[in-house]
Amino acid sequence: MSGASSVAEEAASSHIIKANPFGASVDPHLVKNSVYTSAATVINQTIYSLASLIFSYETAAAGNLVDAHLLLWADHFKRQNALGTVPLFHRLEPRSGAANAIFGYTSAAGVSAAVSPVTAVLGANTLPYMQPVLAQGGKLPLSLNVCAVDVDVESGAVFLNYAAPLAVARALGVPVVSPTSYNAAEIQNTTVLNHFLAAWTGSPSVNLYDGPDFARTFRKFDSVLAVEDVGRLYQQLLASAPAVPASLEDAVLSALELFNNVAGTSLAPFEYEGHSSPETVYVVHGANEAAQVSHVVTKASLGSKVGVVKVRVPFPFAKQQFLAALPSSARNVVVLAPENSASSLKADVSAALFLGGRFSAVQIHEYRYPVSFVWTPITVLKVLGEFHAGLDELLVLSQSKPVIDTVTANTSPSGSFLIWTRDNSDLVQTAGKLALSLSLDDSKDVSIRNKFDTSVVGGVFQSQIVSLVRGSATTAAVDSADIVIIESASILDHFDVLATVKPGASVLLVNHKKIANSVEADVVEKLPEEFKRTLSKNQLQFSVIDFSIVEDLDAVSDSTKGFSADFLAQLAFWKAALPELGGYVVNKLLQANGNGFELLAAVLDKFVATVDEKNGVKAVEVLPEWAEISDAMEVDEEEKKEQSSDEMEQDKPEAEAAAEAEAEEVKPLPFFPTETSFFPNPRVQPPSAEDTKHAGVADLATKLTFPEAFGVSRDLRPDLPVKNFVVKVQENKRLTPSEYSRNIFHIEFDITGTGLKYEIGEALGIHGRNNSAAVEAFLISYGVDGDSLVEVSDKEDPSLWEIRSARQALLENVDFLGKPPKRFYESLAPFASDEKEKAALEKLASGEGAEELKKRQDVDFCSYVDILDEFKSARPSFDELVKIIAPLKRREYSIASSQKVHPNAVHLLIVVVDWFDSRGRPRFGHCSKYLSDLKIGDELVVSVKPSVMKLPKLPEQPIVMSGLGTGLAPFKAFIEEKVWQQAQGHTVGEIYLYMGSRHKKEEYLYGELWEAYKEAGILTHIGAAFSRDQPHKIYIQDKIRSSIEDLTDAICSKNGSFYLCGPTWPVPDITACLEDIVRNGAKKEGKEIADVAKVVEDMKEEGRYVLEVY
Repeated sequence: MSGASSVAEEAASSHIIKANPFGASVDPHLVKNSVYTSAATVINQTIYSLASLIFSYETAAAGNLVDAHLLLWADHFKRQNALGTVPLFHRLEPRSGAANAIFGYTSAAGVSAAVSPVTAVLGANTLPYMQPVLAQGGKLPLSLNVCAVDVDVESGAVFLNYAAPLAVARALGVPVVSPTSYNAAEIQNTTVLNHFLAAWTGSPSVNLYDGPDFARTFRKFDSVLAVEDVGRLYQQLLASAPAVPASLEDAVLSALELFNNVAGTSLAPFEYEGHSSPETVYVVHGANEAAQVSHVVTKASLGSKVGVVKVRVPFPFAKQQFLAALPSSARNVVVLAPENSASSLKADVSAALFLGGRFSAVQIHEYRYPVSFVWTPITVLKVLGEFHAGLDELLVLSQSKPVIDTVTANTSPSGSFLIWTRDNSDLVQTAGKLALSLSLDDSKDVSIRNKFDTSVVGGVFQSQIVSLVRGSATTAAVDSADIVIIESASILDHFDVLATVKPGASVLLVNHKKIANSVEADVVEKLPEEFKRTLSKNQLQFSVIDFSIVEDLDAVSDSTKGFSADFLAQLAFWKAALPELGGYVVNKLLQANGNGFELLAAVLDKFVATVDEKNGVKAVEVLPEWAEISDAMEVDEEEKKEQSSDEMEQDKPEAEAAAEAEAEEVKPLPFFPTETSFFPNPRVQPPSAEDTKHAGVADLATKLTFPEAFGVSRDLRPDLPVKNFVVKVQENKRLTPSEYSRNIFHIEFDITGTGLKYEIGEALGIHGRNNSAAVEAFLISYGVDGDSLVEVSDKEDPSLWEIRSARQALLENVDFLGKPPKRFYESLAPFASDEKEKAALEKLASGEGAEELKKRQDVDFCSYVDILDEFKSARPSFDELVKIIAPLKRREYSIASSQKVHPNAVHLLIVVVDWFDSRGRPRFGHCSKYLSDLKIGDELVVSVKPSVMKLPKLPEQPIVMSGLGTGLAPFKAFIEEKVWQQAQGHTVGEIYLYMGSRHKKEEYLYGELWEAYKEAGILTHIGAAFSRDQPHKIYIQDKIRSSIEDLTDAICSKNGSFYLCGPTWPVPDITACLEDIVRNGAKKEGKEIADVAKVVEDMKEEGRYVLEVY
């Protein structure tokens, strides 16, 4: 299929799966009972339990955020689910017409609405792409699980986007259910309910759940249903299901009632919590929002008449059920909604109150919070207080700490903890280790939420860890920490770290430089004055963790070498968090590393003793006079002003004075990081990112001589996740005239002896290479020896390494001639030695430069080479450069041959994608140009990908094929297969071929072949539409309608199948033609079809109307 984008596993999957510090969930059957995991993983376990077919769409910020575990379980470990099968898994890209693949596949495979809904997992950005197809696609039992994660284009921030999916669902009339908390039962129940709704109604249904926090918060979940129990519950629902009510609202309410009867739950569209007779009630949708607001309201309601209604079913909005959930005492209703929403929730609430006769007795307010709003107890309390005076802050924010009577090796403190560090620091891993060690106390519930802000200091990491007594009402958000660790004083220049630390807490600051005099003189005196003032004013305990002794600590033992900084930070934490531990601190260090490596307790005893000996954790006295620092500074400034000349003040221009006054206004530092990524800054190697290093010939020779010792093997493209084959070009023939603007060509590959097998309708993946001349030119311009060796870590499996020359890396690995994304500019900026160029690159990587970046990408089509030529001072080393350039991706094309007719060959039909950029330079699609330039005998790497294009099971069933441009490729294969069937003695049904292109003279692709097949009696009819060969345009749908009587007989009377391959735009017109054929068939039988669209949709389900469009 020309232009079809390849679907590849992302290297970041490993990062997503391993992000859980309590252990990766490698088996859905182990996600049960009590388990430390994420809410998103619980949802994935429930989805996996019931799915037979999963379509996954890449999400914003991290392409595999919603499906990393599904891919792991289905494709890697092949775990069976509650249905006793391993679900089929397909990953796709979000783009226009995104749902076409689902409809095409299911129509070919045949999906039973009664038992097996199709499952889709996607992000908030994908559902709008699906809307046009879902709107016209008809009924399909489609369980849509939408993670509300998105990225703000201007700021680059990851945010929670419920608004876009909800707007699409409303427009389509599709029901939406959402969990109202982090409770495992709630999360699983809504996921099962959604799957059941899709199966029961035979139509799409949406499970809309939280994005970043569900995916990135790891905590303890209790009473998680096992895979088998999820399956049992679902089967009981199916077995007890009544007839589907006519209205959507009645269907949802009936489904909830059935669910409650079967599961013994009390699910309702709305859930109230709070005071028994509230005056002010807040209405909120979304699990994280509802959990945070509920946490505050529950405490506040002990002293104030407040409550909250949590929305479980935002659409259809059941007005009577809302009125039943809203206490009659309510006089103020406050709707909390994001700024990017259309106020639909407020409108629904207002309509319910109006129709229920309560509108005049209630005042309705709306609080529109920004998408960047950080939900914490303090921020929520502030918002709620705007609408209800007198909320008791102490009552809401107080946390009682239990007294620890007996200390053991597993004892953990209660409290909230923050770790701030640069994202390339050892402390990034320390956060997870501390959470793991804290969780080993069975009397505690522990949670951890990590955030990456790549917009400042080259990349900042913040970890929020909460440890509370089991069963406590808790929230994972931390805005009042008991302990904060700050890895670098540079972070203090960008964030008001102490604003989220409670009075009397412990502050631990890491020092990296050798202490020449004393900690007080070398570290404390250089700290920001405001930081010192806050330390004193809030009576904080302050200590310095001295990383300058790490080399000395490494010398303690080879066992701890390389881990000393990590151990030192952990040790400092435990000294501050639980000083009563004593010698048990060694156990904590051992626990934190799990089974990672073995250490003797005696070694760690010596390590701890050395830290104490060298004063590695130094307590610093916080002086009372620091609290007056800012006041003293202000007095000093006033004295200086008084000493200045009156004459100078008189002569100073008014505009200049105003400018200086404005400059003196200091913008407050933010309290929280802006989450811009789920990974560290890419210029620093994360565990799953590509790494490179130059290696010498001697190094290569050593590894090849002793392959067993170094784990060396000789494999064909080990970096690729599919089985690959080396084939040779045996024919490359242009089909359009050389003077014609479009180069469409036929290419054949010799597969003799390769073992490559393919079926009708499948696609061939091409692993293209960059242009050799361009590679050599770049090597020269960058000053790199093309024969120098580079060791490159595999993008799919970081444990594998490839040895390549610099020339090979450019030819086969990196897309250096492609279009760089924003992240490249961000990664390149630190390498710029020219300040102007550095500033320009940083602007392009920021929200401020979004418009210019878009022009560079979509108008100028700037390549990586163009950017490096433009910003000449930005010169990373070659190994650094390879890290930050995107990899080459394979492209897939529909196979245009039948292997039964061509046992040792595979054919493709391809158009070269070409255009001119804004500078008049000719530009080309990478893979189509690569293939067009291949000569006979050239070798290349290919792979095979399944497709939905399949022939009917019976040879005598007619087929009607419609293809535009290179969409004819699979139909050449179809006809060859039919020729083979006829040669085997089968009776072959009629074959109708319809094609569309611009001009017959230039684009009658395979025209002589079609005419020969027609003359031989193989092809029944050729309907060729050449739109521009006559004054009035003729399209493919016109040719189809011109032979509607013959097609009626083929489709309706003889149970034929209809196929469409090519671009998406003609789908509505072709579908309308098929509907006319169905109507004509009914008319001939003296019948009238009330819903012809449903008949066509049924044909899709039966595999008789197959779409492969792009």
